[in-house]
Amino acid sequence: MSAPTPIFTTPPTLMFVGSDPDLADVCSRVMPAVSLLRVGHAAAAVQRMVVTRPLVVIFDGSVSETDATDIAECARDIRAGVVRASAAARGQLAEAISAAALDAEKRRELDPLPPPPPEED
Repeated sequence: MSAPTPIFTTPPTLMFVGSDPDLADVCSRVMPAVSLLRVGHAAAAVQRMVVTRPLVVIFDGSVSETDATDIAECARDIRAGVVRASAAARGQLAEAISAAALDAEKRRELDPLPPPPPEED
């Protein structure tokens, strides 16, 4: 009898997308026990999100509206929270990230598995 295949779970992470290193540092201090993945642009972020499954994706003002939409869509698919750092004042950023992380955890508890791919016709 073979052993059951273990279920892979990713460690909790935050993902920062953008070009503002000072803002990324602020984000890393919000949850110091959680790793912060720094990504320079949206295409790389979307590619990495599927694998790393961050709890929260934070992006700055350097991300275009089109790219922000792509990031938010991918984040929704993996049940991650999204925070637009340029919209939140730096003083409120910690609260926004913490709230998004708690919300993501709740959504993942309710529906832990990703949806199945659509069937081909």
